[in-house]
Amino acid sequence: MDDSDAFRAAVRARLAVMLNSDASPYEPALEVLGLASGGMPVDDGDEACNSLTLIWGELTDWIELRPSETDQAETHMVTAAREWLTVEGDREAEGQYFDRWLHDILGYERAAPPQH
Repeated sequence: MDDSDAFRAAVRARLAVMLNSDASPYEPALEVLGLASGGMPVDDGDEACNSLTLIWGELTDWIELRPSETDQAETHMVTAAREWLTVEGDREAEGQYFDRWLHDILGYERAAPPQH
């Protein structure tokens, strides 16, 4: 198993805990953020590491920076987890997931198309 496989298995495990618990999704979300932001080495070009860092960083920051919106942030965490577990392993579907979450939901700007 390479680093990417181990990383993805660890993320799946944390997200499964999140979805199968009545507790707040915040702690498992922090664990996913830790894995994605350097807790596990991923050096094989797996886009999931960088994109999941941005997604889970934004979702956990949402609770930390705007505690009055915790319910909304937690709903997004559960949705992001459920959707990731649905698409994970299908690189095309993952790309669509990253695009939607990063740009449409979390508001990251899309890169400008190259000028010719």
